[in-house]
Amino acid sequence: MKKVAGFLSAAVAVIGLSGCGGGGSDSYDHTYYLQTYDDYYDEYVGVPDVYYECGSYVGHTSSNGGFRMSDGDICTFFDLDDTVSYEYNILYLGGNSSGTVGLADVEYSCDSGISGATDYDGAFSFDPDYINPDYPGDICDFYFY
Repeated sequence: MKKVAGFLSAAVAVIGLSGCGGGGSDSYDHTYYLQTYDDYYDEYVGVPDVYYECGSYVGHTSSNGGFRMSDGDICTFFDLDDTVSYEYNILYLGGNSSGTVGLADVEYSCDSGISGATDYDGAFSFDPDYINPDYPGDICDFYFY
């Protein structure tokens, strides 16, 4: 009888704890890429050293434009001016570093008043001449819901 009671206690503990662990969050972390398109070489190129804030991830884009975020984050990119893009006012959100996967339909809004959603290849517009009192370029928020 003691063995059965011990087994039942262990089984209840396993069933009761099976949903625990790992913080209980349903969000997932991702690395995405801020990119520009180089017509001359016909390739997407990462935009390095752009300051961004995505939830608990804060920093600068990596040498290949990489940035970290979690599902549900609002990501803000600062200092988007004429130095960050080969195309005057277009950047891209990429799902991989080569630019072959764009992040489509991500809603965004910029301090300059430009807003919308990224298109099929992750392209979005910004105003590289926008003068912000605190930063030299446009600031855009992306809503990863």
